[in-house]
Amino acid sequence: MPSMYDRIREDLINKEQALWTALTSADPAPAIKKLCNPEGNLMFPQMPEILTLEDESHFNEALRPPFHRFDGYQLDEVRVIIIDLMAGAVTYKVRAVRGKKEYRATCSTTWGQGSDGEWTLFSHSETLQ
Repeated sequence: MPSMYDRIREDLINKEQALWTALTSADPAPAIKKLCNPEGNLMFPQMPEILTLEDESHFNEALRPPFHRFDGYQLDEVRVIIIDLMAGAVTYKVRAVRGKKEYRATCSTTWGQGSDGEWTLFSHSETLQ
């Protein structure tokens, strides 16, 4: 039987993959909203403002298609840091491609688990490599 920490690591890696599946989809905003805590922040390269759910129309506009639209992505050097049983961070490098265009970034996402057991995103940031 896997340990509690192994299950947390697996949950957080699955959530990170769900985030990137959403980020690289044709219309990312609805899926990303579902992953976010109401207090969540998202910071992307070359985007001057920090995205929050406070202004839903701005959030939707900032993530409008074709935001981060890629044909595929790969997470490398994934590291899960368990802060406690209800919080953790995932750090990694991402490589995403669209045709011949390549996107590389170093990323970090902090997740928290609510009383309902659901993990939600508190902070996500990407730094171009």
